[in-house]
Amino acid sequence: MFDAIANFTAPVVSGLLGLPREAVTALVIGFLRKDVALGMLAPLALSAKQLVVGSVVLAMFFPCIATFVVLLRELGVVNMIKAAGIMIAAALITGGILNLVL
Repeated sequence: MFDAIANFTAPVVSGLLGLPREAVTALVIGFLRKDVALGMLAPLALSAKQLVVGSVVLAMFFPCIATFVVLLRELGVVNMIKAAGIMIAAALITGGILNLVL
């Protein structure tokens, strides 16, 4: 399943963020547990630039599943989807800018 997600998101992860496609697994796991996801970047032998980009994207990316449930209950479905879109866009734009600047 992670291979299918990695293939689908490869242009964004590799092109925009400058991360290897294997980093997709860490980004997906970040939805469940951010601390574990950050640890999953270690065995990928990333450069300092890639570690900074990956860490910032994981920190800014959509919150963990528990926060997702709270947002859903507090905001409702439509506003939660809007909030998720803003968070994902901000994380990808910031990661892309960091990839270019660094």
